[in-house]
Amino acid sequence: MDLKLNLLVLRCRDIEVSRLFYEQLGIEFQKEKHGSGPEHYAVVFDDTVFELYPLKEDEPVDRSRLGFAVNLDTDLRESLGDAGIAIISEYEVDHEPVFVVEDPDGRKVEVRQSEQLGTGWLEGDWARFRAIVLILAAIAGSLSFLNYQSEPLNDSPVLDAYFFYFAFLVSFLFWPVMVVAVVGFQTINPYSDPVWTRPTHSCNPFRLKNPLQVVHFLMYFVMAQGAGAILTAILGGWLQLLMGIGMIIGGLEGLWALELVMKRYPEKMALQDDVEISGNTSQD
Repeated sequence: MDLKLNLLVLRCRDIEVSRLFYEQLGIEFQKEKHGSGPEHYAVVFDDTVFELYPLKEDEPVDRSRLGFAVNLDTDLRESLGDAGIAIISEYEVDHEPVFVVEDPDGRKVEVRQSEQLGTGWLEGDWARFRAIVLILAAIAGSLSFLNYQSEPLNDSPVLDAYFFYFAFLVSFLFWPVMVVAVVGFQTINPYSDPVWTRPTHSCNPFRLKNPLQVVHFLMYFVMAQGAGAILTAILGGWLQLLMGIGMIIGGLEGLWALELVMKRYPEKMALQDDVEISGNTSQD
């Protein structure tokens, strides 16, 4: 028997809201009306008709579970976050993530990338890009001994030495405050995303609409430079060692400050804080 599914119809409380949800997955609907029937939306892909119909009064919503393989140009997790779609669970199939979300009617919808994103920098492999940049930052930090003098700071003028100690102490105290202030200001920036995604190593670190991603990457960049400086402190002397330790502490303080931001502005993280990571495919 040669059997193939060629029609799928969903009954929706509000087909306009449902249409917007499924269009975020790359589906482009056309409005249709057959005779005296209700207006609805339809699309055909791979010889299968997918339709959204209005739910009749007092008709219960079904408990169907859908699955889509989508081919997006950006990281799938980031795309869902940008669209304001909360991931309620996730699992892996063939080492590829499958994200479970809910449509406006409460149906579980599984979404996965239909094709493996490219491994080049421009194809979305931000994890590899970040790793390379951080390695370069560590190398740059390791060469910083060329600028630092190994002579004791006590040989410098007294005022210069005190100023150095004071600036070093202030940087430790001010660093978290600066991160919270700068990122917190973006909560009222109209060009910022209405909802931010939690920072990860696989997302675009230069997407200014999500300041958490930018600051997250910068903190690791600073720590990579500090690690490189510490590795070659034997050449640069104690001052380079001190600077390297300071950069690592500053980076860790910045990451801690990001956690403060996410707790201080929970309304910006509401959708993402509902994410539950699971390793199974619960069919509830």
